[in-house]
Amino acid sequence: MSQDALAQAVLPCSQCGRVFAQSDVVQIAGNWVCGDCKPAYLSRVMAAGSAASPFSQRYGGFWIRLGARMIDGIVLMVPLLILAALFVPNLLRTQAASSNPALAGLALFSSVFFLFYFALVICYEVLFLKYRGATPGKMACGLKVARSDGGDLGWGACVGRFVMWNVVTCGVPYINIIIMTVSVIMLGTDAEKRAMHDRVCNTRVIYKPSMA
Repeated sequence: MSQDALAQAVLPCSQCGRVFAQSDVVQIAGNWVCGDCKPAYLSRVMAAGSAASPFSQRYGGFWIRLGARMIDGIVLMVPLLILAALFVPNLLRTQAASSNPALAGLALFSSVFFLFYFALVICYEVLFLKYRGATPGKMACGLKVARSDGGDLGWGACVGRFVMWNVVTCGVPYINIIIMTVSVIMLGTDAEKRAMHDRVCNTRVIYKPSMA
């Protein structure tokens, strides 16, 4: 490889974030764009009639996203409290009436409770992201989740964000403390406020246009 090739500048695409040689990207409206992202980006610039980027809005930072997560947690807690209110008293009465109380009933209830909660969280997050672009918590905070090219989220991105946050980042005891810390540092230091699951799924958390 020649010295000129080694010295050739590399630039990140402003839309997908991938790094290319300068000869493989083109500057449009002040942003470097790769060949894959060029048609969609050029169409948006022409439609807007300006040099505005689809992500000229503010990105959602740590505290606003934490607030959105807390709201989602409260919303998800309501059906769980209802489930517990319906079944726990009966379970306790059954255990008290038994001449030889066992932990089998409690174990069964705990398993069902966990499976119900996990299924509820999956449907809640994935379906809201797919059809509304944000969970109720994010909507309440004026946020939405979008792809790097500004398009709607696909099923893969919605499921991927759920798995990356709820299973990989938060799901493993002890290790989750390290992964969550790394993810928060990434969010705080990245120019586009991308946490680990944003990077993996190529998404951005942005303020809605009306909130920008």
